[in-house]
Amino acid sequence: MKRPSLAPLVATALALLLPVAALSADVYRWTDDRGQVVYGTWVPERHRAQAVPANTPLPRGTSACEARWHRYLASAACFDQYRVVGGGLKPEAYKRCTEVPQPDPCT
Repeated sequence: MKRPSLAPLVATALALLLPVAALSADVYRWTDDRGQVVYGTWVPERHRAQAVPANTPLPRGTSACEARWHRYLASAACFDQYRVVGGGLKPEAYKRCTEVPQPDPCT
């Protein structure tokens, strides 16, 4: 009898458990009043009690697709700290943040 492959399970576990690499310590995630997960460098006062650093492991049950979006949104929030007028980025952004391509929508 052929044993099922553990590769998809291991890949999902790694995606959920590995912290987001090279994120600035100033990027946080929290859930807003509408239930949406928000990433940013500034947390509104009413959400500070629940805000956690973006590189904190995701909750159990987070899908692989949601984990990909987490990495993307955390990366975007990191880069946003280094934006200058006109939309450019300061060079240190590439030293402190990791570029993550936008994932496909979750279905």
